Order: sequence, then C-alpha cells, then structure tokens
Amino acid sequence: MTKQINDVLVVEDSVVQRQHACNLCEQLGIAQPRQAADGAEALARMRERLPDLVLIDLEMPHMDGVQLIQQMAKENLAVPIIVTSGKDYLLISTVELMGRELGLQVLGGIKKPLQKPALEDLLRRIWAPRSEHGAEQELSGEQDVRLALDQGQLLPYFQPKVTLDGGLLKGAEVLVRWRHPELGIIPPSRFVPVIEACGWATELTLAMLEQGLAQWQEWARRGLRLPLSVNLSALSLKGTTLADEIDQRIRASRVPPRFIVFEITETAVADNLAEAIGIAARLRLSGVGLSIDDFGTGFATFQQLMRFPFTELKIDQSLVTSVANKPHLEAVFNSILELARRLQLTTVAEGIETPTDLSFVGERGCVMGQGYYFAKPLSAEQFEGWVKQRLQRKAAKAEES
Repeated sequence: MTKQINDVLVVEDSVVQRQHACNLCEQLGIAQPRQAADGAEALARMRERLPDLVLIDLEMPHMDGVQLIQQMAKENLAVPIIVTSGKDYLLISTVELMGRELGLQVLGGIKKPLQKPALEDLLRRIWAPRSEHGAEQELSGEQDVRLALDQGQLLPYFQPKVTLDGGLLKGAEVLVRWRHPELGIIPPSRFVPVIEACGWATELTLAMLEQGLAQWQEWARRGLRLPLSVNLSALSLKGTTLADEIDQRIRASRVPPRFIVFEITETAVADNLAEAIGIAARLRLSGVGLSIDDFGTGFATFQQLMRFPFTELKIDQSLVTSVANKPHLEAVFNSILELARRLQLTTVAEGIETPTDLSFVGERGCVMGQGYYFAKPLSAEQFEGWVKQRLQRKAAKAEES
C-alpha cells in the first residue's frame, strides 16, 4: 500500500471469517484491525472512534449488513465501506448501490472467502484523489454563481482520454472549475446544479467552448492538436439558435470541427425531443462529434442511442469501477461494447482508478479510457506538464530498449 491505513474495523459474525479478514489486513500493512461480531457492536465501536475503513458482512444475526449501512447513513458515520458476502454478486452490487445512494463511500464488494488481491485493489480506491466525488457540499448562492459567470471565474480543466491499447493520448474532456478569488478551486457539484436551475446551462457550455477553442489554438501552435470534448446539457437542446452559435464560434476560431466533440450529459430529454434531435443533427452536419455520456445508467440512455446521431459512447463509471469478477455486470459491460461495435461508435470507459479497472476494460476491447488512474482534471498548464512527462518517460523507455 502506498499510504498507511491505521484503523480498520472488520464486522463479521463468523469467528473464522473474521480472523481471516484480519490476517489479510495485517498482510497488507494494517496493524491490529479492530473487530465486531455484529452490527450493534460495530456501531458502538464506530461511535467510540471512526475507523479509516470498515469491512461489513451482509449476513449477520440481529442487525444484518444492510441495516448496519442504513444506520451508518442515519448517524452520518461517514467511513469508507467494503461489502463482503458469500451470496451472489448481484446481491452484493445491489447493496453497494444502496450505500452510495445513501451518500456513503462504498469502495466495492468482495465475495467470500476474501482474497488478498481483491482486497488490495479496493483499498487503493481510498487513496484515489476523489475530492470531486465525495460527499456533496452545500450549493453556492445564485448571486455568487452569477458573478462567477460574469467575471470569467469559471475555467476549463482538462482530463486526458487515452487509448487502452498502448496508452496513447487521444483527447481531453473539458471540465468546468470555479476559481474563486478567496476560496480557491470549487468543484462543479457546488455550482453546476445552480446554473442549470437558473437556466444558464447554455451560457456555461458556450463559455467552456470558447475557452477550449482558445486553448486548442495555443496548443496547436506548439504542435499539440488534440480532440476536445465539451459537456452539453440536454437542457440546452431547445430553440433554433444553439447550433448556429456553436458553429459561429468554431468557424471564428478556425479549429477544424472534427476536433470538437459534444457530450450530452443528461439521461433524458424532457419535452423538446424534436428540437433536441434537430440540434443534434445540425451539429453533426457541421462536422463535430456527439458523445452519449454516462451510458448504462438507465433505460433512457438506450432510447437516446436510437434517436441521436452519436459518434462516441462513454461507459459510466458504475460499470467500470470494481466490475471484474461480477458476472452480471460483466455481461452488461460486454453487451454495451458489442452494441457500440455494431453501431460503429468509439467507446470510452469513465472512472478508471486502478490497474484492475484498466485491465478489465482493456481486455474486453474498449477503445479509450479516462480516470484518476491516468490523471485527474488538470489546468491547461498542468495538462502540458503531464503530456511532457509522458513523452519523457516514453523516450527513456525507447533508449533502454
């Protein structure tokens, strides 16, 4: 382990299984894990001192693992969780989802008997830089967000998209960050919901597009010509002017349209389906790409796939993170890849965090990936540094060989 986990609580009614879990923890460098034989004892120990991690068995008398997780959420015992069970992976995944919906950080689930590689893989996720994916903070005020828009405080950050066969840099997603003059960088979860509620989503998209196009020009002058993906809320897919506004900005920048991809970020288009399809068709006619984002999160995404002229399909993080060895999720993942191949769509796996995630999606033929395993969202300057470091490492390997 790259960082020390000082306090683990193993919640398991079987003495043999509990000792086995503790032994594995000790092998991974976790000194003296604490133990609890049931949910009530686990709650008492967590109230006494919050651990760095809790392993929760689902089948326990009096208070089972599901009830324990629910009570943890009620009492705001925000501890990273690993779910364990001898039951099937479908049940384990269902409980994982429940925990995440309750606002807890569920790292994943492991089928018993526990194995060291699976536990080690999930422990790595505790230390993944998840500052943007943790518990939701209070939303920013409407006036402050409006001021940020007007004063240009909302800036583009760039997350690399790389090929899974060879690790070649093939693009970057443009992600908005608020650089507050006093509070520093504020994540999108704090202000994007406010922007959408106030009807400013299109304004945000155009601002990110303009800044992204300017950055593309600057990079191109230094020899880096990179496709950029810009998020486009389904709330913006209405009216008759959006496609023209986008086209005008791209033409004025002289960036070839093939280097721009718009990711539709919502899973459904509400009451303006005909308008939305018309805008999507005109965008494709202008030469830009269209990506369906967060694919696999609901049936509505399948409906969109039939209705819109997409060129790319991004597989949601929930189908990438810790999917390996879960047959029902593997089947869904494989089906999505086959569907994309038949529709001739480029596939991108989101949320790759560990070597296990990378090998799983790569071995199944997914074309590209992005996630914290490669890099977090970076400022333009940080992105350039990241690219230079990769080129230097590649050159060093070439010299060694």
